[in-house]
Amino acid sequence: MADVNADFHYGPGARHEDYELDAEQCWSLLGSSGVGRFAFVHEGRVAVYPVGYLVYGGAVHFRTSPDGSVAHSLPQEGAALQVDAMQPAVQAGWSVLASGRAEIVEDAGELTALFGQMVDEPWAGGVRDLFVRVRPDRLSGRRVYLAQ
Repeated sequence: MADVNADFHYGPGARHEDYELDAEQCWSLLGSSGVGRFAFVHEGRVAVYPVGYLVYGGAVHFRTSPDGSVAHSLPQEGAALQVDAMQPAVQAGWSVLASGRAEIVEDAGELTALFGQMVDEPWAGGVRDLFVRVRPDRLSGRRVYLAQ
């Protein structure tokens, strides 16, 4: 089946190119969005929730419910936050994955700073006053676009 399109030749500009982003580019893109997906393990299964987040002090932070599945699953190694953007009209986009330890923020000074920085309310209903920190030990990203 792999040979079905062996003789087909794509026209100029029809192929995609991609490249890996370095850490500085990843942090820049993380800081430009504010909405991503938090992935973690809850009760033996992978869970992925959309979150509004903030980049602060070399980590990604978001607010959650103190009684929800996120709070009850922390601390946790290997959690991740993914953020991406797409431009379907030009078949381009990027994605960044920050993975590492996720934990509840308990330091009073850090909490004061975070509440002072975060202006958007979480989209989910209910009280969301517990801050979670994801301090990435691995940061990776990729940009994809049509070749010229």
